[in-house]
Amino acid sequence: VSFDTVCVYMARFLLWPSVLLSATLAQALVVSSGGSASRLRQQRARMALAATQHVPAGSSQRGERAGENAVYFIMGGPGSGKGTQCARLVEHFDATHLSAGDLLRSEVASGSEQGSAIAAAIADGQIVASETTVALLQAAMAKRRGPFLVDGFPRSLANLAAFEVVLAPCVFMLFLEVGEEAMMQRLLKRGESSGRCDDNEATIRKRFRTYLDESMPVVEALEARGLVRRVSAEGSADAVFAAVLDAFADQRLGATRATG
Repeated sequence: VSFDTVCVYMARFLLWPSVLLSATLAQALVVSSGGSASRLRQQRARMALAATQHVPAGSSQRGERAGENAVYFIMGGPGSGKGTQCARLVEHFDATHLSAGDLLRSEVASGSEQGSAIAAAIADGQIVASETTVALLQAAMAKRRGPFLVDGFPRSLANLAAFEVVLAPCVFMLFLEVGEEAMMQRLLKRGESSGRCDDNEATIRKRFRTYLDESMPVVEALEARGLVRRVSAEGSADAVFAAVLDAFADQRLGATRATG
């Protein structure tokens, strides 16, 4: 039994016992209609998310200082500028930026067996197993002080369910909206100097498909809970950052910590 499946069932048992019946019926419908294993996993994850709808989202309310454990998901398509905006946010606010992609690439660079599996998934434009990414995020969060800006995660409903079981719901998701053609041009430009194995047109096309099939349902699920703040990221970095600051205006993250 995969970790993703365990997380989904834990969410059901811990929160709404009544969800078990709905989940069983939904699973039976998918199986009886000849649904694929992928569709079944999606259905299980949706059931878990339904069960977590009423869990308080994070520790920061309007007008209150964001708690050290507060988590903000920063999401958007490949090349939407997530890393750029997070870098600017931590220059402005008392917060810690954690890039799911950077954590995964660091594990790949370590040469571990897990790193090899991660590399294969990244090269194919696929999503890395939830237990792997959540464990890396959990370890990174344990070593740092929040609030946390988690960039490029969750990329699937299973990612979201796993994170909420192991850690906590987010305060909100900042979603950077950019058209596919603009993202493609940005990524190809970045690929000229990034050295990343996934910054080539063939893999980028796969990443776009994965993003639409797997990541957009996460945005929809959190939006149904009122936890998504959308920002157009088509303009200049400065213009986008001004809109991002507006999205965080009620969070009272505090000024950036002094260094040196």
